[in-house]
Amino acid sequence: MIKQFKVSALLGALLVSASAFAAQPGYLDDQATNKVVRNNYGECWKSASFDKAKNGLVECGDREAVKPVAVVAPVMVLVQEKISLSADVFFNFAKATLRPEAKDELGPLVEKLKANGDKLQSVELAGFTDFYGSDKYNLKLSQERADTVRNFLVENGVAAAKVTAVGKGKAADGLTQECKAKKLKTQTEMKACVAGDRRVDMTISAMKESMVEQK
Repeated sequence: MIKQFKVSALLGALLVSASAFAAQPGYLDDQATNKVVRNNYGECWKSASFDKAKNGLVECGDREAVKPVAVVAPVMVLVQEKISLSADVFFNFAKATLRPEAKDELGPLVEKLKANGDKLQSVELAGFTDFYGSDKYNLKLSQERADTVRNFLVENGVAAAKVTAVGKGKAADGLTQECKAKKLKTQTEMKACVAGDRRVDMTISAMKESMVEQK
């Protein structure tokens, strides 16, 4: 009777083991938790039929986790562009009235700004002069030139509320120190050297669509 009981118990255990293999092929499963049985070292117990290529589990270290596919979606981002307008090209000496050829150069800029439509956030104009003349005179001239460019943009269809103009006067040293260090012999040479300080800087801020990876 005892022998018969032991045989029955063994058959029962084998049936339990057989059913356990079905849940996680190639591994021994705990029926109570439906998880892979591990030894005292935390290693997964494998069956004789284990095939790493077919049965390998990530949690057992037998297969690499599948990396999530990156999702790229369009988002709107603020982009800034800076354009420097030479005062020597756009204005006559000591004047704030646009030359005829300056209008031809500003035309494409106007179309570019208008093409942004509602995406255009702002256009900031900053006028600068070289170091010749008083601070008061240069501040006034730089403001007038920035205002002239602003007026042209607005008159040609750029939203007035989005365009600001400010005169900065003398460019804070700018090219002055660099040109003085060259010890140029004539004032004409010096004026030509600091020409880059005589300008109106235009900073365009607009929303642009950009493809960004979503995490």
